[in-house]
Amino acid sequence: DVANSFSTSVSSKSLTLKQACVIAIFAEFLGAFLLGANTTDTIKGKLIKVSLFVKNPELLMLAMVCALIGSSFWTILASFLGWPVSTTHSIVGAIIGSGIAVFGFKVVDWSYKGFGKIVASWFISPVLSGIVAAIIFLSTKFLVLERQNSFERGLQIIPLYFGLTAMVNVFFIFYKGSPRLKLSTLNVGI
Repeated sequence: DVANSFSTSVSSKSLTLKQACVIAIFAEFLGAFLLGANTTDTIKGKLIKVSLFVKNPELLMLAMVCALIGSSFWTILASFLGWPVSTTHSIVGAIIGSGIAVFGFKVVDWSYKGFGKIVASWFISPVLSGIVAAIIFLSTKFLVLERQNSFERGLQIIPLYFGLTAMVNVFFIFYKGSPRLKLSTLNVGI
C-alpha cells in the first residue's frame, strides 16, 4: 500500500523514488508496530472460527499458507493488468476462501464482530473520508485560497494542519496501539 501513500509525491517530483522508499521503510514499520495489532487480531482470529482447527492445527497452517499464496497471486496479477487492488481485501478474501474450502460456510464469522465489520467499513470509510476531505478542502479554500495574502495565510495554516495530523496519530497510537506497549492503560488524561 506504499504506492497509495507516495504516488502523488513521487510523480509530482516532490520526493525522489529513493526518498519515498526510505521514508516508507520507517513509516510502514512504525505503522505496523504501533497500530497494526487490531488489524492483525481481526485477520488472525475473527474472520474464521479458528476453534474448528484445534484438533488439526496443521490444517490451519496449510489454509493460511494457501491464503497467502492465493492473495499474493491475485495481487500480482491485478497489478500486472493495471487493475486497482487492495492487499488487505485480497488476504481477507483468501482466508475466507481457504476456511470455506476446509469446513464450509459455517467456518466464517459472518457477524459484525467478524466479516460484517469489514463489509461495514467498505461503506463507512468512503463516506467519512469524503466528509473529512470536504471539510479540509473548504477550510483551505475559505481560509487560504480566497484571501488577498493567500501565500502568507498558507504558511500560517500549515502548522495547524501538521499539528492536527500529529494529534490524530498520537490519539490512535494511544487508543488502538500495540497491546504490548500497554499505552491504553496509562493515565494520560485522554
